[in-house]
Amino acid sequence: MDNKQVDIQIFVRNISDILLMNGGFLETPGLYFGETGLLLFFCRYARYCQNDLYVDYAYELFGNIQNRIHRASPINYKQGLSGIGSAVEYFIQNGFFNADTDEVLEDFDKRIFFTYNLPHLSANEIIDIGNYAKWRLSGNSAKKDMIRQLILPQIEQVIPDHYHSIFTDCNPFSQKKTPDIFKEKNYNDCLQLIEENTFWYQEKGIQNGLAGWGLSLLTELDGDDSCYSLFPDNVK
Repeated sequence: MDNKQVDIQIFVRNISDILLMNGGFLETPGLYFGETGLLLFFCRYARYCQNDLYVDYAYELFGNIQNRIHRASPINYKQGLSGIGSAVEYFIQNGFFNADTDEVLEDFDKRIFFTYNLPHLSANEIIDIGNYAKWRLSGNSAKKDMIRQLILPQIEQVIPDHYHSIFTDCNPFSQKKTPDIFKEKNYNDCLQLIEENTFWYQEKGIQNGLAGWGLSLLTELDGDDSCYSLFPDNVK
Protein backbone atom coordinates (compact mmCIF):
# COMPACT_ATOMS: atom_id res chain seq x y z
CA MET A 1 0.00 0.00 0.00
CA ASP A 2 1.46 3.37 -1.03
CA ASN A 3 1.55 6.57 1.02
CA LYS A 4 -1.44 8.06 -0.79
CA GLN A 5 -3.65 5.11 0.13
CA VAL A 6 -2.51 5.32 3.75
CA ASP A 7 -3.37 9.03 3.79
CA ILE A 8 -6.81 8.35 2.32
CA GLN A 9 -7.49 5.71 4.95
CA ILE A 10 -6.60 8.24 7.66
CA PHE A 11 -8.86 10.88 6.08
CA VAL A 12 -11.79 8.46 5.88
CA ARG A 13 -11.29 7.37 9.47
CA ASN A 14 -11.30 11.03 10.55
CA ILE A 15 -14.49 11.59 8.57
CA SER A 16 -16.11 8.59 10.24
CA ASP A 17 -15.13 9.91 13.68
CA ILE A 18 -16.68 13.31 12.97
CA LEU A 19 -19.86 11.74 11.61
CA LEU A 20 -20.15 9.36 14.57
CA MET A 21 -20.01 12.32 16.94
CA ASN A 22 -22.18 14.73 14.97
CA GLY A 23 -24.41 12.69 12.66
CA GLY A 24 -27.27 12.70 15.15
CA PHE A 25 -27.71 16.45 14.70
CA LEU A 26 -28.91 16.21 11.10
CA GLU A 27 -32.43 17.56 10.73
CA THR A 28 -33.67 15.34 7.90
CA PRO A 29 -33.70 11.60 7.21
CA GLY A 30 -33.15 12.26 3.48
CA LEU A 31 -30.53 10.91 1.10
CA TYR A 32 -28.64 14.00 -0.05
CA PHE A 33 -28.55 16.05 3.14
CA GLY A 34 -29.63 13.75 5.95
CA GLU A 35 -29.29 10.47 7.78
CA THR A 36 -29.81 8.20 4.77
CA GLY A 37 -26.64 9.68 3.28
CA LEU A 38 -24.79 8.94 6.52
CA LEU A 39 -26.19 5.40 6.45
CA LEU A 40 -24.82 4.95 2.94
CA PHE A 41 -21.36 6.07 4.06
CA PHE A 42 -21.30 3.83 7.15
CA CYS A 43 -22.58 0.78 5.26
CA ARG A 44 -19.77 1.21 2.77
CA TYR A 45 -17.16 1.98 5.42
CA ALA A 46 -18.21 -0.94 7.66
CA ARG A 47 -17.79 -3.31 4.73
CA TYR A 48 -14.43 -1.80 3.80
CA CYS A 49 -12.82 -1.96 7.25
CA GLN A 50 -14.76 -4.95 8.65
CA ASN A 51 -15.49 -3.15 11.91
CA ASP A 52 -18.62 -4.14 13.87
CA LEU A 53 -18.76 -0.67 15.46
CA TYR A 54 -19.82 0.81 12.12
CA VAL A 55 -22.20 -2.06 11.43
CA ASP A 56 -23.95 -1.39 14.74
CA TYR A 57 -24.12 2.33 14.04
CA ALA A 58 -25.56 1.65 10.58
CA TYR A 59 -28.37 -0.41 12.13
CA GLU A 60 -29.02 2.38 14.63
CA LEU A 61 -29.21 4.92 11.82
CA PHE A 62 -31.57 2.69 9.88
CA GLY A 63 -33.91 2.56 12.86
CA ASN A 64 -33.74 6.33 13.32
CA ILE A 65 -34.61 6.91 9.67
CA GLN A 66 -37.64 4.63 9.89
CA ASN A 67 -38.83 6.41 13.03
CA ARG A 68 -38.48 9.87 11.45
CA ILE A 69 -40.61 9.12 8.41
CA HIS A 70 -44.18 10.37 8.86
CA ARG A 71 -47.25 11.43 6.92
CA ALA A 72 -45.83 14.89 6.26
CA SER A 73 -42.56 13.57 4.79
CA PRO A 74 -42.00 15.03 1.30
CA ILE A 75 -41.99 12.82 -1.78
CA ASN A 76 -38.92 14.33 -3.45
CA TYR A 77 -35.71 12.43 -4.10
CA LYS A 78 -33.14 14.61 -2.40
CA GLN A 79 -34.81 14.93 0.97
CA GLY A 80 -37.87 12.71 0.88
CA LEU A 81 -39.43 9.31 0.39
CA SER A 82 -38.39 8.51 -3.17
CA GLY A 83 -34.69 8.97 -2.39
CA ILE A 84 -34.85 7.14 0.95
CA GLY A 85 -36.80 4.28 -0.62
CA SER A 86 -34.34 3.99 -3.50
CA ALA A 87 -31.48 3.82 -1.00
CA VAL A 88 -33.27 1.05 0.94
CA GLU A 89 -33.56 -0.93 -2.31
CA TYR A 90 -29.82 -0.39 -2.89
CA PHE A 91 -28.90 -1.49 0.65
CA ILE A 92 -30.88 -4.71 0.43
CA GLN A 93 -29.78 -5.58 -3.09
CA ASN A 94 -26.15 -5.15 -2.05
CA GLY A 95 -26.46 -7.25 1.10
CA PHE A 96 -26.04 -4.49 3.67
CA PHE A 97 -29.37 -5.51 5.23
CA ASN A 98 -31.10 -8.87 5.06
CA ALA A 99 -34.76 -8.09 4.37
CA ASP A 100 -37.59 -8.36 1.86
CA THR A 101 -37.86 -5.09 -0.04
CA ASP A 102 -41.60 -5.55 -0.57
CA GLU A 103 -42.10 -5.67 3.19
CA VAL A 104 -39.74 -2.82 4.09
CA LEU A 105 -41.01 -0.59 1.27
CA GLU A 106 -44.71 -1.43 1.48
CA ASP A 107 -45.67 1.97 2.91
CA PHE A 108 -43.25 3.73 0.54
CA ASP A 109 -44.93 2.09 -2.46
CA LYS A 110 -48.40 3.10 -1.25
CA ARG A 111 -47.46 6.69 -0.55
CA ILE A 112 -45.23 7.28 -3.56
CA PHE A 113 -47.30 5.48 -6.19
CA PHE A 114 -50.90 5.93 -5.01
CA THR A 115 -51.21 8.93 -2.67
CA TYR A 116 -50.64 11.51 -5.39
CA ASN A 117 -52.43 12.36 -8.61
CA LEU A 118 -49.48 12.39 -11.00
CA PRO A 119 -50.88 14.93 -13.51
CA HIS A 120 -51.03 17.49 -10.68
CA LEU A 121 -47.41 17.06 -9.62
CA SER A 122 -44.46 19.01 -10.97
CA ALA A 123 -42.25 17.44 -13.63
CA ASN A 124 -39.41 17.17 -11.09
CA GLU A 125 -41.62 15.31 -8.60
CA ILE A 126 -42.74 12.88 -11.30
CA ILE A 127 -39.12 12.31 -12.33
CA ASP A 128 -38.34 11.54 -8.67
CA ILE A 129 -41.17 8.99 -8.61
CA GLY A 130 -39.77 7.55 -11.84
CA ASN A 131 -36.33 7.15 -10.29
CA TYR A 132 -37.86 5.28 -7.35
CA ALA A 133 -39.86 3.09 -9.75
CA LYS A 134 -36.65 2.32 -11.63
CA TRP A 135 -35.02 1.09 -8.43
CA ARG A 136 -38.04 -1.04 -7.57
CA LEU A 137 -37.92 -2.61 -11.04
CA SER A 138 -34.22 -3.40 -10.67
CA GLY A 139 -34.69 -5.78 -7.74
CA ASN A 140 -36.70 -8.91 -7.01
CA SER A 141 -39.97 -7.24 -6.12
CA ALA A 142 -43.20 -9.15 -6.72
CA LYS A 143 -44.72 -5.76 -7.60
CA LYS A 144 -42.87 -5.31 -10.89
CA ASP A 145 -45.90 -6.11 -13.05
CA MET A 146 -48.02 -3.66 -11.06
CA ILE A 147 -45.42 -0.92 -11.49
CA ARG A 148 -45.12 -1.57 -15.23
CA GLN A 149 -48.87 -1.74 -15.81
CA LEU A 150 -50.15 1.01 -13.50
CA ILE A 151 -47.33 3.43 -12.74
CA LEU A 152 -45.10 3.63 -15.82
CA PRO A 153 -47.94 4.50 -18.25
CA GLN A 154 -48.91 7.45 -16.03
CA ILE A 155 -45.32 8.70 -15.95
CA GLU A 156 -44.96 8.34 -19.70
CA GLN A 157 -48.22 10.21 -20.28
CA VAL A 158 -47.32 13.13 -18.03
CA ILE A 159 -43.62 13.57 -18.93
CA PRO A 160 -43.08 11.83 -22.29
CA ASP A 161 -39.91 13.86 -22.98
CA HIS A 162 -38.24 12.49 -19.83
CA TYR A 163 -39.71 9.00 -19.71
CA HIS A 164 -37.28 7.19 -21.98
CA SER A 165 -34.23 8.81 -20.38
CA ILE A 166 -35.35 7.28 -17.06
CA PHE A 167 -36.47 3.84 -18.21
CA THR A 168 -34.42 2.99 -21.31
CA ASP A 169 -32.44 0.65 -19.09
CA CYS A 170 -34.26 -0.19 -15.85
CA ASN A 171 -31.06 -1.25 -14.10
CA PRO A 172 -29.75 1.80 -12.20
CA PHE A 173 -26.38 0.07 -11.80
CA SER A 174 -25.80 0.54 -15.52
CA GLN A 175 -24.99 4.20 -14.84
CA LYS A 176 -21.27 4.63 -15.48
CA LYS A 177 -20.39 8.30 -15.17
CA THR A 178 -19.64 10.05 -11.91
CA PRO A 179 -22.60 12.17 -10.68
CA ASP A 180 -22.00 15.89 -10.46
CA ILE A 181 -22.15 15.95 -6.66
CA PHE A 182 -19.12 13.64 -6.48
CA LYS A 183 -16.97 15.41 -9.04
CA GLU A 184 -13.98 17.35 -7.72
CA LYS A 185 -14.03 15.36 -4.47
CA ASN A 186 -10.68 13.64 -4.58
CA TYR A 187 -7.50 13.14 -2.63
CA ASN A 188 -5.83 16.41 -3.68
CA ASP A 189 -8.92 18.48 -2.86
CA CYS A 190 -9.14 16.78 0.51
CA LEU A 191 -5.52 17.71 1.21
CA GLN A 192 -6.30 21.32 0.37
CA LEU A 193 -9.25 21.39 2.78
CA ILE A 194 -7.02 20.10 5.56
CA GLU A 195 -4.30 22.65 4.77
CA GLU A 196 -6.94 25.41 4.89
CA ASN A 197 -8.21 23.97 8.19
CA THR A 198 -11.76 23.88 6.78
CA PHE A 199 -12.09 20.10 6.46
CA TRP A 200 -13.51 19.67 9.95
CA TYR A 201 -16.23 22.29 9.50
CA GLN A 202 -17.90 20.85 6.41
CA GLU A 203 -21.57 19.94 6.26
CA LYS A 204 -22.22 16.34 7.26
CA GLY A 205 -24.41 14.98 4.45
CA ILE A 206 -23.71 13.67 0.96
CA GLN A 207 -24.15 16.85 -1.07
CA ASN A 208 -21.36 19.31 -0.20
CA GLY A 209 -20.68 17.38 2.99
CA LEU A 210 -18.35 14.95 4.72
CA ALA A 211 -20.35 11.83 3.88
CA GLY A 212 -19.91 12.72 0.22
CA TRP A 213 -16.17 13.24 0.70
CA GLY A 214 -15.96 9.93 2.54
CA LEU A 215 -17.73 8.01 -0.22
CA SER A 216 -15.52 9.56 -2.88
CA LEU A 217 -12.36 8.63 -0.97
CA LEU A 218 -13.63 5.10 -0.31
CA THR A 219 -14.18 4.74 -4.04
CA GLU A 220 -10.56 5.71 -4.62
CA LEU A 221 -9.54 2.96 -2.20
CA ASP A 222 -11.68 0.06 -3.37
CA GLY A 223 -12.92 1.07 -6.82
CA ASP A 224 -16.55 0.32 -5.91
CA ASP A 225 -18.64 3.13 -7.39
CA SER A 226 -21.98 1.28 -7.26
CA CYS A 227 -23.41 3.79 -4.78
CA TYR A 228 -23.10 6.52 -7.43
CA SER A 229 -26.12 4.95 -9.12
CA LEU A 230 -28.24 6.43 -6.31
CA PHE A 231 -27.54 9.97 -7.58
CA PRO A 232 -29.02 10.38 -11.09
CA ASP A 233 -28.31 13.58 -12.96
CA ASN A 234 -32.03 14.26 -13.52
CA VAL A 235 -32.64 15.01 -9.82
CA LYS A 236 -33.09 18.74 -9.18
